[in-house]
Amino acid sequence: MQAGTRFLEGAPILVAEATAMRDGIKAALATGCRNLIVEGDNKVVIQAIQGQIHIPWQIQTLIRDIHNMIPPYVYCLFQHIYRECNMAADWVAKFGCICRSPTIFSFSYPFHRDFLSILINDNLGRTLERRAA
Repeated sequence: MQAGTRFLEGAPILVAEATAMRDGIKAALATGCRNLIVEGDNKVVIQAIQGQIHIPWQIQTLIRDIHNMIPPYVYCLFQHIYRECNMAADWVAKFGCICRSPTIFSFSYPFHRDFLSILINDNLGRTLERRAA
């Protein structure tokens, strides 16, 4: 497992989410992965990459980059998940804001204690409950 983060000062959320997706896919492909499941809690970005909606202009280039970087022999599934089920990615993103690194900061084992706890809970199927409004 790999995780990475970087700080994109002033970037709109759609741009930050799509950039993170592109960076993550690029890193996974560089390690030789041929079966990818890409989960994201930003429904607009997921629907845009799936071709379900008109791609917002702010992320058109990023979505095109993502489609172009995935070779035909790589299986890649994009799916929306709720933020409560995406706590590890949320922790990594918040860490990126704290460290404010403009380049990708990669995590490797042994992971930070808080991050490892989230990964263990995720592996056990524990998530936060989504509260109805």
